[in-house]
Order: sequence, then structure tokens, then C-alpha cells
Amino acid sequence: MDTETNKQKCQSDEAPTRYGFDSLPQELVVDIASRLPITSLVQFKFVRKSFYRLSHDPELVNLHLSRAVKNDPCIIFLAGDPCFVELSDLGREKEVSVSMLKECFPEDGVVSFYRQVQAPAYINRMFAGNIIAFEFGFSPVTKEYKVIKITYEYGPRSYFGTSEVQVFSLSGNSWRSIGEAAYQIDSQGIMLNGKMHWLTRFGMYNGCHDRLIVSFDLADEVFAEVPKVDFNADPRTDSFHLAVLGGSLAVAITLPHQKGCGIEIWVMKEYNVKDSWVKEYIIGAYTPTPISVMEHVKVLCLLKNGDLLVDYRCGNLVAYDPQNAVFRPLKYQGMPNWFQREANWCQTIVHVGGLNWIGIPPAHL
Repeated sequence: MDTETNKQKCQSDEAPTRYGFDSLPQELVVDIASRLPITSLVQFKFVRKSFYRLSHDPELVNLHLSRAVKNDPCIIFLAGDPCFVELSDLGREKEVSVSMLKECFPEDGVVSFYRQVQAPAYINRMFAGNIIAFEFGFSPVTKEYKVIKITYEYGPRSYFGTSEVQVFSLSGNSWRSIGEAAYQIDSQGIMLNGKMHWLTRFGMYNGCHDRLIVSFDLADEVFAEVPKVDFNADPRTDSFHLAVLGGSLAVAITLPHQKGCGIEIWVMKEYNVKDSWVKEYIIGAYTPTPISVMEHVKVLCLLKNGDLLVDYRCGNLVAYDPQNAVFRPLKYQGMPNWFQREANWCQTIVHVGGLNWIGIPPAHL
């Protein structure tokens, strides 16, 4: 083999020259990627193997999540196919146009996993006279995604009879029964501090008729009561719901007509400390459309600019400026056809986009 042939062979065995994104230092690449929206990172991982490996880098996963929680969250619409809105750089304009409405990627392991685990169980039991509550969350302690299923069976003398709590985790890939629930759950759960939180139905608890706030720790799988104060509302008739505002647990109370039909929001400044509850916000009555009903209003989250994001049903998201008492409706571009048909049944969920789900093994989905 001549010298020229040997030279060509050596060149062919060499690794390809690094260029573009691959030529940057790893720490700089991670820093840049951690500032990108989750939709961009999902798309990038299919472009090159180096981007795919980057998306699985634990350092990027943790750094991206730490920055995501400080930004405005995503909003997921559930009715037909799940869609989400990325909220970013919302100013204080009279109306806000959001054009980044996209269908959820089928590769989104969290959404796919939740829908596939949830649907069969719900469909099989919904005709049996049972009430089933599903919740889904991530434990920062065990680094696991878990689905919680609470089944209430009708009793002969009460609305609820016996109950059963089951948990599905990715690590076990199976349902586990952990006993009965001592509480009658009556609200959509919210995640905070690695725990799922609910309001209970009005009933007898600890010797008094009341509605409680209860939590379920996804790490140790134990229920607990969260202390609360008297919110100066009737727990039997007034409408309550939970929210997370600025990293704190909050209770939003829809006021009756005689009190102005607005919303009062109490915030627990220090978690699990009863005396830290304060009445932080009062929102006046507002109807963005003729079909809006105050009883269906839902406070979603606190935006980075200090506004409250409020869902007035049927996809009517409104940014409320508490300092100036100004309502600013969010308008969308690129709304899918199903949204117009099923907006009355649309469920709105706050979601902080993270990369943990990317590592879910395909066998579990």
C-alpha cells in the first residue's frame, strides 16, 4: 500500500470535524438549551444524535426545570386532542395575542403515558355506578411519575360507600392498592412540594361539618390534612377551588351574588402553617362572553409580570392585573377545529414544561 493510500485511509478513520453547535463547550451548550422552550427541545432531539443525547443529559434536565418554574407556564387544553399554549413575554397590552398554540407531540411521554393508563380504567368502571378520580404527578424525591386513582363505590345509605386508592408508577409498571381514602375528594388536584392537593366534599370531619384541604405525598404515599383558617365563606354552598400562586398554596372562593360575584383568593405564605393564610387578592365580577358563568371561573396561576391568569371557561383565558384591576383577554391564533366544537367541555391545566419525561422507556408508554 503506497503512502498516498495510507494517508487517505487514516483520514477516513478520523472523526468528522466538529462544527456549529457541536463545536461549542458542553457547559455553554447546556446553558443555551436550558433557556429554550420545551417544544423546541422536543423538535431538536430528532435532528441529530448529539441533540438526542443532550436532551437526556441530567444536568440539562435539572437546569431547564429550575428556569422553567421561574417563567410563565404552559397551558394545556384537554377536550379533543391535547393542545397547549406557551405563554411568554406577556406585557401589559389591553389584549394579548398568543400565536404559539400547538398540538401536543405524540412523543410527549408524560401526556401519552397518562392518557394510556387513565383511559382504560375509567371507561371500564364509569358504567358500574362508581366515581373515579385520577391524578398525575411527579415526585422530586423519588424522581418518579405516578398516577393516583381513587375509586368510590356507592353505598346503600350514602352517596359514597367504600373507597380504594391505587397508585401506578413507572418504576413498577403496575397498579398497587394502598388502602382506603378517609376523605371524599371533590376537586381537581394540584401539585405542590411533591404532593397532590385536593378539597374534600362537604361532610363531617374531626367532629365538624366542613370542607378540608388534604394532600397526598407522592414519595411516601400518605394522606395528610393541610391546616386552614376560616375563609369567611359557607363551605356548604360557596364555590371553592385550589391553585398554586407564586409557589404557594391558594384557595379561590367564588363570591355569591349578594357579595358581588367576584373572587377572593387566600394564599398560604408558609406551607403547612395555619397562621400564614392571608387574603391576598380580590377580583371583581367579569364576564368575557355572554355564556361565561362566574360559578365556573378558575384561577390558574400567577404570571411573571404579576398578573393572575384566570379561566372563564370555554377557553376564555384572561390576564388580570391586580394592581390596576384591569382584565386583559388572551386571543389565540391557529386554534384547532376541535376547540371550537368542544370548548364547552374543555379542561384547562397549568403545566411547567420539563424534560424528565423524555427518559421514559418506550416499553412503559
